[in-house]
Amino acid sequence: MGGRTEARSDVPVGGAERRWPAWVAGSCAGLMLWAAAPAAGQGLGQNVAPPQPAATATPDRETLLRMLAEEMTTRLVTALSIQARSHAAEVATLEYRLRQAEERLERTETARERGESAHREDLKGMRELLARAEAAVGGLGASQAAMKAALDERDQDANRLKLTLTRALGALAEAKQDARTQRAAADAAAAAAGDVELLRQQAMAAVADLDRARQQSALLAAERLRLAREADELKLEKASLQIDRDLAFGERDAMSDRLQVVALQVSQPQPASEPAGLETRALERLGQIEQFLSATGINVGKLGAPVPGAKTSTGTVVPPPLPVSRQGGRGGPFIPGNLQSLADRQKPTEASIRMERQLDRLERVERVLRVLPLGAPLQHYSFESGFGPRSDPFRKKAAIHEGVDLAAPMRTPLRATGPGTVVHAGTKAAYGKTVDIRHAGGLVTRYAHMADIKVRDGETVRRGDIVGLLGSTGRSTGPHVHYEVMVDGRPVDPVRFIGKK
Repeated sequence: MGGRTEARSDVPVGGAERRWPAWVAGSCAGLMLWAAAPAAGQGLGQNVAPPQPAATATPDRETLLRMLAEEMTTRLVTALSIQARSHAAEVATLEYRLRQAEERLERTETARERGESAHREDLKGMRELLARAEAAVGGLGASQAAMKAALDERDQDANRLKLTLTRALGALAEAKQDARTQRAAADAAAAAAGDVELLRQQAMAAVADLDRARQQSALLAAERLRLAREADELKLEKASLQIDRDLAFGERDAMSDRLQVVALQVSQPQPASEPAGLETRALERLGQIEQFLSATGINVGKLGAPVPGAKTSTGTVVPPPLPVSRQGGRGGPFIPGNLQSLADRQKPTEASIRMERQLDRLERVERVLRVLPLGAPLQHYSFESGFGPRSDPFRKKAAIHEGVDLAAPMRTPLRATGPGTVVHAGTKAAYGKTVDIRHAGGLVTRYAHMADIKVRDGETVRRGDIVGLLGSTGRSTGPHVHYEVMVDGRPVDPVRFIGKK
């Protein structure tokens, strides 16, 4: 651009002051005044493009000055704008820093107030601590005085202990002398104690021998009782066998004798001496049977002929005897004969009447035997526990056993030992599943520890009917049946009835 010279311009950074050359500042001031007229219509800060010179014309000095002035004005306006914007940013930054400073000042003031409050509290606490310390110092003085008094008292106690110790040492010397004397006496006592210990051991051995003798005596007594019971059972068994044998022969002889008596009565009058043998045998059999019944504990009087109007074991009522005129019909073909001789032959003698009575009595007693619960509820069994005193299988203490325990395989059928009526069929505490049967003459048999019951209450059973299955219910250690016989509510030894069937 010919002889055009660019002016220096330094743009400040961060609000630094602008620095211009001296000739530029002066020229700019003159040019601004000189060029005020041409640029009067344009506002400050507008970029005015300089006029383009003609290609052929050469710009004069005035034109150059105007161009320079315009350029300088433009740059100045630009610089001022930049400086204004920079100042605005600085103002905003200063305002932000001012707000932060105010916040920090506020926080500092708050912290100062809190610190002063804490300082006042600390000061108050320190004052209280100082007061307590002063009080403690006062108490310490009192404690020192008390400790001094206690030390004085301890010194006195120490003096007293010294005196007591001196006396104790003297007593100890005396005690040592006594101990020597007592040791000699103790040695003598020890020798005597050895003799006493030997005597005590001998006495204990004697007591043990006495206990063994007592145990052996008890065992012998129990064995004697068992042997006596077995002897009674053997006697009963023998009597039962004799009864069974005599019953068998008696039935045969009775029929034969009755036929002979009838034949004799029909043919001719009977001498008094002929039926004596039959009467004697009948009386012997009656005695044996009644002896057996008495041994079982049964009231023989209750088992006599049935009373008219009474109920039997099956519940039927015994009918009264018919009148003589109505004891059945009569008939048959007519055979001529001598009524007088026939009446003489049919007239009973005193011996025949007595014999008929004994035979009737024997027949009634035999009927009683047929309704008694004789025999065992099992065909094959092992005898586990007897009637009377025994050792309890659970507590191992002396106890009373009111029946007998018969063992057999589980669920073996149990059969009624005589005809009767079931009065209980169910569970009875320690007996488990139990069946009670009432028989004639006030007898009751009990079958306990069953696995299953086969009868019901009120049911009528016959000898040999199955009443249940053998088990181990209730208070039992294994499969068995507890068989019990009661006469008028009192338990009796079932062995008296077992084996007498």
